[in-house]
Amino acid sequence: MFKQYLKPLFIAGCSLLMLAGCGNQTATTTTTTTAPSNPLEGKWEQIDFRSTLERGLGYLDYLSSEEIPRRLIYSDAFKDVTPTLTITGDSAVYDLTATTNVAVGNFYDYAKANKLTSVKGTKEQYIKNQYEDLKKQLEIYNNMKGPLSFEFNDEKYEIHQTLKDITINESAGTFEFKNAPMFIDLVTFSNEKFVKPVSYKYSIEDGILTLTLEQPKTLSGGEKIVGYFTMRFKKVAE
Repeated sequence: MFKQYLKPLFIAGCSLLMLAGCGNQTATTTTTTTAPSNPLEGKWEQIDFRSTLERGLGYLDYLSSEEIPRRLIYSDAFKDVTPTLTITGDSAVYDLTATTNVAVGNFYDYAKANKLTSVKGTKEQYIKNQYEDLKKQLEIYNNMKGPLSFEFNDEKYEIHQTLKDITINESAGTFEFKNAPMFIDLVTFSNEKFVKPVSYKYSIEDGILTLTLEQPKTLSGGEKIVGYFTMRFKKVAE
């Protein structure tokens, strides 16, 4: 009988010891840390494109004085173009879409009003000829198979431009372009030819991404200046 009492006491004692052991165990918690998001990541729309375009056109040396009015006519006609900069990791793509008929048509009107000899034929034919000439040149760039490419909508006189192979160097604070940014071969946002690499400094302030480039340039008259280019972007809401 004594053994009968010991057995339940032994079992109860073991149970208490097990509970005590469990009570002394320290609960472990797993903490996860979230890596800070890249503020550059995403899609950005260029703002005040007209200012960028006017500055680039202002550095051009036109061979004919009759062509100089294109600067203001084109910057006004293309003022609503909205290029985008899409950033993924440390790379980016710069693209835009523009139609040429308004700009070319406005220059035609100006040329006729001022009796310029460089413009001939009807307005419709002039717009078409200028578009086709531009398209032929841009197709040459397509055949180069470089970072720059173009697509066309002939009915709308529309050109879609894409510039790839843009690398972001965070430590240097730069955007590295293998081909300089340009606008459908009307202007390059660099003092060099668009096929030459260029490095833009960048900064972000108050939600605006600003790319800037300062480059020396010697004008046709021998005057030396420093070309200053700026491109400003605002992030597109996701």
